[in-house]
Amino acid sequence: MRYSHKLSSLMVGLLIACLLAACSASTPATEAPTSAPAPTAAPAPTTAPEPTAAPEATAASEPTAAPEPTAEPAASANGDCEAGFRYVEHEVIVGGSACVPINPERIIALDMASVELLLMIDHPPVGTANWLLEELPLLLPQYAETLSNIPGLGYPAELEKVASLKPDLILADEASIDVELAAHIAPIVVASPRLYDKWQNGTQLWSEVLDLGDTYAKMEENYNRRIAELQAALGSSVDSTVSIISATTYGVSMWLPNTPPGSILSDVGLKRPQSQSFIGEEAVAEYGADQYISLSMERLDLIDADALFYFTYASTDPSTAESELNFVKDLEQQPVWQSLNVVKNGRSFFVPGYWWRSQTYLLANLVIDDLFTYLTDTKATTPVLSLD
Repeated sequence: MRYSHKLSSLMVGLLIACLLAACSASTPATEAPTSAPAPTAAPAPTTAPEPTAAPEATAASEPTAAPEPTAEPAASANGDCEAGFRYVEHEVIVGGSACVPINPERIIALDMASVELLLMIDHPPVGTANWLLEELPLLLPQYAETLSNIPGLGYPAELEKVASLKPDLILADEASIDVELAAHIAPIVVASPRLYDKWQNGTQLWSEVLDLGDTYAKMEENYNRRIAELQAALGSSVDSTVSIISATTYGVSMWLPNTPPGSILSDVGLKRPQSQSFIGEEAVAEYGADQYISLSMERLDLIDADALFYFTYASTDPSTAESELNFVKDLEQQPVWQSLNVVKNGRSFFVPGYWWRSQTYLLANLVIDDLFTYLTDTKATTPVLSLD
């Protein structure tokens, strides 16, 4: 038996009524820029004297009285989809595959890579998460006006708002929406946390889902040409060590190689200081985590390198932005910060919040632009791909 999206309006209405009754007894999740999907959430503060793992954000609890789902999986094991749907198989999809509507018109997108891709092809989503609407106008100002007209759905997305938009496709990760209940509203493709490891994962996934494989191939080719140009400009300085940290009111954290900006440095071939060279099980054995490592002030020696890039997250809220900037300024005045060789040598660079969110094609290329500027004192001659 194959997946069917042919629910009557009565059934959808009953579903939403049941959901609202269940949610009224629950405490709503707090909306904040740092409640973005794990593992890109702001690392939590730590008071431990040694580096500790930055805990991942946890998904909101499921409504206790929600009805059991009746829809079957979006794709069967043999790739069987009903008429009007395409079978898509991808390692980042939860379950490995999904049936996707052909030529979907009303798309809800709940992660940064899917929103960016839809903006680039001039097919903006009909709704997205509030935190994306708070950050993306600063990260991608060329789309600020378009983003201002997109409704915010909360985080996790409020299903009543989702249903009211009458989507014919939802693009999400597991933490951004109640997946089982959302599947009663529209076909949904759910990405695993690998979506956030590097820009290629998310952009390639959503390109395949939206039947834009040729578009992704052009993006990847363009990115690789820009990487090759940067490598040529770096010359022997490619052997220099580069440190990456975030600095927020939640604390200071090192970003290891399998984070979005870390993966870009790896693509370029730039080396990391020993403290930030651990990957996978080695990182877990060393720090108890494999991506974001919270540091106390006493252990800032671990961020020393030939060059240091540090950043906070973007926020359109003036008070939040001011608080984060004040934290960074205070950090820069600390004796332990000023004692770092990289600081004394004038090789520490405060960069914009797109480093934090460099899990998309356009934002990854902004990181490349910064690497040109600060490590080669030149600019790339290969332009970023435009889909207009």
